[in-house]
Amino acid sequence: MIALMKFSALGDIAMKLPFMRSVARPVCIVTSPIGQAFLKDEFSDFLVLKDKSIRSHLQLIREIRRRRFSDFIDLQGNDRARFISACSGARQIHNGYDMNSPYRPYSLLVREIEKKAAGMVQFLERPREYIVFNTGSSAKWAAKRPPAEKWMEFAAIVNQQFGLPIKLTGSADELDYVNQIAATLPGDIEVVAGKTSLTELKSLLAHAFLVVSTDSAAMHIAAVQGTPTVGIFGSTTWKGKLPYDWSIGLYDRSRYPDGNMPTCIAEIGNYYDHIDLTEGLTALKEYL
Repeated sequence: MIALMKFSALGDIAMKLPFMRSVARPVCIVTSPIGQAFLKDEFSDFLVLKDKSIRSHLQLIREIRRRRFSDFIDLQGNDRARFISACSGARQIHNGYDMNSPYRPYSLLVREIEKKAAGMVQFLERPREYIVFNTGSSAKWAAKRPPAEKWMEFAAIVNQQFGLPIKLTGSADELDYVNQIAATLPGDIEVVAGKTSLTELKSLLAHAFLVVSTDSAAMHIAAVQGTPTVGIFGSTTWKGKLPYDWSIGLYDRSRYPDGNMPTCIAEIGNYYDHIDLTEGLTALKEYL
């Protein structure tokens, strides 16, 4: 049996979905509670790190060692993950997910799974039923949120081009903010923020005709499942985040003429003034 370990943010876990789905042998996912909630519709065997306490780490390591895994694949790559891997008792440990990591060479098994995973990520034509706007981000990163007038502009554009209902997603703690945005938008608007589980959100994004999203987990979940996705970037960079032909990142070219955007700025500012959604829709025309 193979163990795959991935904690981190939900978007980072979503980006590893093709890899996880490509493992042929029985697989156990070593993850966080949010990772289990997101993946439980596809996998049944989990070992969960309940929190970041030393006690939880030691308990997890004991559970891992009892399972006597043949292969333990670290998809996290930080020092904590390498420590857990080293204590796993697995016959083969694979810490080489990052090809640039000096810790361990990129293993043959991981390369084989990666090759298979690359072939699994593909676009599948969606029915023209609804469009998803993911307007929010965590309150901690409110700078990722374009102002309400930009979402009004985006809604007017997609209404004119497609005439489809728009569903607004988000977590329960973003509901007040999402409702404020929804109240300003033209067209057929439905707020589903706070009303979906993580697995329901994954399905909603997988079947959407189009997703327009802030730099957030929803953007990654949509794109990795083959949904046409437009990511809206301002206080964070688009580079390396949307690698698929059916996905594109938009940013204010007058603010960042050379494309060199910040990794992450928490300060709220006018990062989105000159973003044109039409540019993204034109680039994704063959998928729409």
